[in-house]
Amino acid sequence: MYTEINNEIYELSERIRAKEKLALQKDLLLNELKRKRSKSEYLYNELMKEKQDVKKLEGLSFSAIFLSLIGKKEDKLDKEKEEFLAAELRYEESLEAIKDLQKEIKEIDNKLINFTDVKDRYNELLKEKEILLLKDNSPEGRRLRKNLDIINELKLDIKEVHEAIYSGERAITSLEEMKNHLESARGWGTWDILGGGLITDMAKHFAIDRANNSAHEVQYLLKSFEKELSDVNKFTDIKVDISGFTTFADFFFDGFFVDWFVQSKIKDSLRSVESALSRIKGILIDLRSNYDLLSYQLKEKEEEVRTILEG
Repeated sequence: MYTEINNEIYELSERIRAKEKLALQKDLLLNELKRKRSKSEYLYNELMKEKQDVKKLEGLSFSAIFLSLIGKKEDKLDKEKEEFLAAELRYEESLEAIKDLQKEIKEIDNKLINFTDVKDRYNELLKEKEILLLKDNSPEGRRLRKNLDIINELKLDIKEVHEAIYSGERAITSLEEMKNHLESARGWGTWDILGGGLITDMAKHFAIDRANNSAHEVQYLLKSFEKELSDVNKFTDIKVDISGFTTFADFFFDGFFVDWFVQSKIKDSLRSVESALSRIKGILIDLRSNYDLLSYQLKEKEEEVRTILEG
């Protein structure tokens, strides 16, 4: 009877943790959505400004006529169109990010519906368990109960660490992909500077476009990894340093697109990607070590329970 109740308590504890994680994730997403909306509004105003600059040069303004007379109009127009394109990309990316956040929040709301009565059932079982504990106070009973409680905690801790490891491995895969695109862009950019011509310029921009497309996924996966690490810190005795992850993740939206044609920005992006890769790999080493230790402790406790039950 006690084992059955304990198993159900474990399942409910897992569901309660899942509910708390979903609620925490929703709060984070709502805050992020608010920030992204504000950023999107700012980017829209920037886009309109760049659009107006292009229109002025294409029209018959004094500046357009003057630049045309001195032979600088086409160069200036190309530059303004380039800035307009970059602003348009930043704004469209911000809209895509908002749409993704809204979708995630809706998915979380749908999942939370399944956890409505979980806390009430958990409290009921704790009462039943308390009654059983009062009835059986033998040394064997106390040892059995203690070990089963520890086993429950170890299983939950192992689950949290495993989720963090999986999330970190996904982030590394995405960062490695982005690193390859950036290295390709840097190589083509060098040829472009040396006078590589139209084909070289197109190849560089193609590589940058692919890195650009990876940026949103990288940011999402870094945020997910940060959340999983915070869960490890919150629900276990393991402490992982996660300071600076949000700052790095925001780099891709707030910095990468600003001067995406500039070679130095590609190098800055590469350094940031390599820094993130190094840090995540270091954290994963610690997490895997903790996972192995927790798994060993769980096996020990399960052996103790088996010995008690067979004794």
